[in-house]
Amino acid sequence: MNTIGKRSEHILATIVSEYISTGEPVGSRTLSKRMEIGLSAASIRNIMSDLTDSGFISQPHISAGRVPTDLGYRYYVDKFMAPVGLNENEVTTIESWIAAAGMDIRDVFKQSSWVLADLSKQTGVVSGSPATEQTFKTIDFIKVAKDRILVVLVSTTGLVQNKMIYDDEDISQVTLESWSRMLNDILKDLDLKQARERIEQELSHEKAKFDAMLAKALRLGHIILSDDNSSREIFIEGSVNIVEDHEFSQIEKIKAILITFDHKIKLLKLLDKTLAARGIQIFIGAEHGINEMESCSVIAYPIKAEGAILGSIGIIGPKRMNYGKIVPLVGATAMVLTRLLKRMIEKDS
Repeated sequence: MNTIGKRSEHILATIVSEYISTGEPVGSRTLSKRMEIGLSAASIRNIMSDLTDSGFISQPHISAGRVPTDLGYRYYVDKFMAPVGLNENEVTTIESWIAAAGMDIRDVFKQSSWVLADLSKQTGVVSGSPATEQTFKTIDFIKVAKDRILVVLVSTTGLVQNKMIYDDEDISQVTLESWSRMLNDILKDLDLKQARERIEQELSHEKAKFDAMLAKALRLGHIILSDDNSSREIFIEGSVNIVEDHEFSQIEKIKAILITFDHKIKLLKLLDKTLAARGIQIFIGAEHGINEMESCSVIAYPIKAEGAILGSIGIIGPKRMNYGKIVPLVGATAMVLTRLLKRMIEKDS
């Protein structure tokens, strides 16, 4: 990260905090009122000009003040952000709200994203980990129509993936159940990556070529085990908060963000970047690589319990969000969720 002088740092920090607070470009007059560093308005303007040339702030209009750039926000977050920790009562409230979802991990994830959205007034998001990070428990085939089969994959941590498969052979539920038992026996005690490799091995064996029932079961299992993203769920709550924030006043900008929420693949890939992290991850503007969301920041935290990577939890909001409050909120919610999931896994084992 580029370093700047103390006076420049002070002015940059004041510009960022003032812009986060008001949403209005910050001028030299405002800075001279807010700061007590013995600088004239002319000196402040010169430093602001240098910060603009260095890429830390920009001037949206000729007569306007300055606003932080991605680089300016990054410098501020890394050097000046003062997290406002949650007190015990606030943490207890988060725990009670999430626990109210019950013992279904899908409901717990959905509730957690709602809790974050409600407390932050931003968009809360929770995703499960990809199949390669989970361990196989069961796979079931459920006939839902003459030509449709629902494949339900459950990991040992309780995460569920399902996919609808179209098949015109009108297979009976009894046959589907026998296929489920067959695969559950073959894939027992494997992680999902190993399970996919085992199915591929079985499909290549001569037995599968002559055993039509086994081959069909293997192919159905392979469909969902090979589909790392499209069958994964991501829970997004508080999308309306994006629409209501004046930072996103342009219809096209809002539309692009909402489309990204709906077409989840890019968002899943971003959240998956946090899975190997030890703590909070902050992506500011273009840093996250999603062009449609370049006006947003994403704060995310990995969810881990009992040595397993269960997913990611985070908040999406404008770049001018209050990082000092949002970062501790995401961290505390992630810790609460981790404790609850750990108890759920222990109870189920």
